Amino acid sequence: MGTRTIVAAVVAVLLALLTGCSSADSGAENAGADAASGYAADAEEGAEGAAAQEGGDEAGSRAAEAAAEIGEGSVAADGEAPLMVRRVELEVVVEAVDAAVTRARATVTGAGGYVSSEDVRPGTEDRGGYGSLVLRVPSAELDPVVATLGELGQVQSSSSSADDVTTEYRDVEARIATLEAGATRLRDLVEEAPDVESIASLERELSTREAELDALKARMQVLADDVARSTITLHLAEASQDLDEARPDTGFVAGLQQGWDAFAASVTVLLTLLGALLPFLVVLGVILVPVLWWWRRRHAASSARSTAPSAPQARDGQTPEHEGSAPQQ
Repeated sequence: MGTRTIVAAVVAVLLALLTGCSSADSGAENAGADAASGYAADAEEGAEGAAAQEGGDEAGSRAAEAAAEIGEGSVAADGEAPLMVRRVELEVVVEAVDAAVTRARATVTGAGGYVSSEDVRPGTEDRGGYGSLVLRVPSAELDPVVATLGELGQVQSSSSSADDVTTEYRDVEARIATLEAGATRLRDLVEEAPDVESIASLERELSTREAELDALKARMQVLADDVARSTITLHLAEASQDLDEARPDTGFVAGLQQGWDAFAASVTVLLTLLGALLPFLVVLGVILVPVLWWWRRRHAASSARSTAPSAPQARDGQTPEHEGSAPQQ
């Protein structure tokens, strides 16, 4: 009994040791497999992240290049002063409108600006002279130019306004960059298109993008010009009258007055023409009246001869009886 018990105990210990070793090996194998799969997932995620980063860098570089191309000549950059469109309206009473207009032109030209529009009306006996000019000057020279124009005479009124177009300008700038990047991609796709139908479809889309791009560039140019150059509206009137009297009338009553003046002028022209033609009409009447009288008499005589009754004709082979003959018994 003792020997068998000892052998059984030894066998049980050996079996236990073998079972523990196999469990440890399988656990180690499972742990290694889990670690390997985790590394693989991490590597895949890292690869995807690297690819995404690379694609993002490439897209960002393209957008930066497009923005740099569009941004050349921009009036302001991020972080600088806002983009402002400034306008000034000035009313000045002067001694002579013609001389004041000449000085205003010289002032604006000397500041690097120009005259956008001009309406000058010389003075008459009833009304003094009046002038209205729209001037475009560099924004940096606006205040000095306004001060110089105020010295032309007595300033009756002045007003100014400033509109911030920074947001609109930046929005247009960003949309241009986006459209240019899209247009570039469409051109690449046109070259890679497999058939004619695809090429035609891509070219239509490209034409639409380019039309939108041209419109945005035109709008951006207008904004840039408005920011770079300010507008001055200058009203001039001679000292003999007030600016309100000198300024051209507008409205319904003014239109009615102008219409009546035009009607009176037309009637005057017609009467003048009639007076000029009247002597010629009198001479023509003296010549034509006898001719017409003679022609009417001749026409009447011809009509009378053609309508006179003819001699009675014989009917049924019998000769008509003479008047006054007595009937036979």
